Amino acid sequence: MKNLRNIVLVGLLIFLFFSLIKNLFDYQSKLSFYQSYKDNYEAEKKENIELKTQIVKKNSVNEVEKTIRNDLNLLRPNEVAIIIPSPTPEPNLLTPTPEPPYLKWWRLFFR
Repeated sequence: MKNLRNIVLVGLLIFLFFSLIKNLFDYQSKLSFYQSYKDNYEAEKKENIELKTQIVKKNSVNEVEKTIRNDLNLLRPNEVAIIIPSPTPEPNLLTPTPEPPYLKWWRLFFR
């Protein structure tokens, strides 16, 4: 009877031990999921702030005028556009490479 009670007690302790280990692993995986979700949330929140800042910037009067002038190539009334042509590249003249000194000496003495 005492032997059977010890076996049941050991079985119960093993069951509780494995249950505790399983719960610890589940907790660790849920904690890592929470951290990744939190990091993703912070990144999206930062991007949202940047996009809102860009919207405010794009709606400003100076930025709209800059876009109209640069991208659409439009002018104000009574304004004149001066278009400067891009410079043409100068042709590179190829100069022959000078002869090495030993060939000059060879021709001097043997010709």
